[in-house]
Amino acid sequence: MKRVTIKDVAKEAGVSITTVSHALSGQGVLRQETRDRIVALARSMQYIPDWNGQNLKSAETGLLGFFTSSISGYYGVLVDAMYQECKAHGYGMEIFIFDSGDDLLRLLMGKRVDGAVILHSGLQEKQEKYLQDMEFPMVYLDRENQGQHTSSVLFASYESGRMAAEYLYSLGHRRILVLKGVDFTYDGRLRQIGFEDYMREKNCPLEEEYVLSCWFDRWVAYRETKAFLEKGLPLPDAVFAANDDSAFGCIKAFREAEHSVPEDISVLGCDDVELSQWYAPALTTIRTHIIEQGTLSIRELVGLIRGDKEGEIHRIAGEIIERSSCRRK
Repeated sequence: MKRVTIKDVAKEAGVSITTVSHALSGQGVLRQETRDRIVALARSMQYIPDWNGQNLKSAETGLLGFFTSSISGYYGVLVDAMYQECKAHGYGMEIFIFDSGDDLLRLLMGKRVDGAVILHSGLQEKQEKYLQDMEFPMVYLDRENQGQHTSSVLFASYESGRMAAEYLYSLGHRRILVLKGVDFTYDGRLRQIGFEDYMREKNCPLEEEYVLSCWFDRWVAYRETKAFLEKGLPLPDAVFAANDDSAFGCIKAFREAEHSVPEDISVLGCDDVELSQWYAPALTTIRTHIIEQGTLSIRELVGLIRGDKEGEIHRIAGEIIERSSCRRK
């Protein structure tokens, strides 16, 4: 099958090659409808930019990109770790924040950066497949994907969920309130599944009323915990929060209801953000090694760009950090 060229796309769209180039790269002054139409057409024609030709060297940008939908919470630590590793390898770094997977495709088709680290739940499977066909160096932080030009650097989230359940169970806690994260994210889904699996194996399945959707958000966790307490259900022995921010929110709700942590309720978080050790009580949590994820993702990406390696999947194991917010029942 003949490879579709940029000239073919221009002819089909009824525009110049320069216009197609600007549409795909995000450069130039174009109406948004025109840009979107050309991007959609290029995808439907299965146009793949050719970056392996003679002009590859001159086309290099010296930049690596981080593509995400947010930089709140622990992302600041992650971004700083990535940037420090970029500098160590002679690269600059750009951060792209957007909602749509289509925007990510447009930016990468225009080769704004030499490689990409992607943490974006809005990227759909068909878009992911298209990126893989582009043979563009990519490292995912939120899904398992492996290919010649693609790697994943992930937290061992299922194992961390089991670790959390095992720890609280070992302290004698059986009625546990779970503040789960975002179901459609890799970490949120697998932490929850791991926790549930362990408790089910111990014949202590989670009660539906004791599972709250808190979206990895401190204020959502605060509101959901207050609403739970107002129902008058038996107080849980312990709480597992899918991230530390949620743990902080629920502790605030418990305090306002005059329940003490850990005297009345143990609280276990996840991630070990910097505030965890300074919080009162200091938060027992699972350290997921955020800095290591950032550093390793850039190291992996540079290897893919330079052709030193093929893609692989890395999983970073968590560890329990015991502080003051949990105690034996």
